This record gives sequence, structure tokens and C-alpha cells, in this order.
Amino acid sequence: MYNTPEFQALRREYLQGAVQRTEHLREQAALLRQGAEVDLKGLRQEIHKLRGSGGFYGFQELSQASGRAEDTLILVLDEEIERDNQQIADLIDRVVDEVQDAVAKTGI
Repeated sequence: MYNTPEFQALRREYLQGAVQRTEHLREQAALLRQGAEVDLKGLRQEIHKLRGSGGFYGFQELSQASGRAEDTLILVLDEEIERDNQQIADLIDRVVDEVQDAVAKTGI
């Protein structure tokens, strides 16, 4: 299934959508670094989508980076750890980097 032309086309389409999402993620990371208010629940949902779909499409590094970001956001939202905007922004940057790496590896 994963080596079929149809699945490869779906992977490319997925990555194109992920690239579009990264602009929003970059904006959120920049706002966090500025100390601005950011909807962490919405951010967690966006990262969650990348976590699951990245793994499905075979982008394990993207899924793992998204998992680290999501797990941290959950802990912050549940008030189990202190909110550290710089740490969250760094985790988001890592997710964005993984999207870019996936694009480079697939040649999109």
C-alpha cells in the first residue's frame, strides 16, 4: 500500500497541507516568544492533527516531534508543569522543521 503511486500522491498532498499549516505554527511560536497570549488549546489541537497524520503517512520524525509538543502542551494545560513560552515555541519550531525536512526528503 505505501509504495503505490496513489499513496505517494496522497503523501505529497498531505505535505502540501502541512506546509500551509506551518505558517500558522510559526506565527504562534513568534507570539509565544513575544509573551503574547496564545490559545494553547487550539495550538494543541493543531499539533495533535500533525502527530497522528504524520505517522499515518510515514513521517515518523514529524509525528514524534509533534508528540513531544503535544505532550508538553497537555501538561501545561493540565497545570502539571509551569508554562514556559520559550520551551513551547522551541517545540513548535521543531515540528515546523520536521515538516520542512519531510518536504525536502520527498522532493515536493
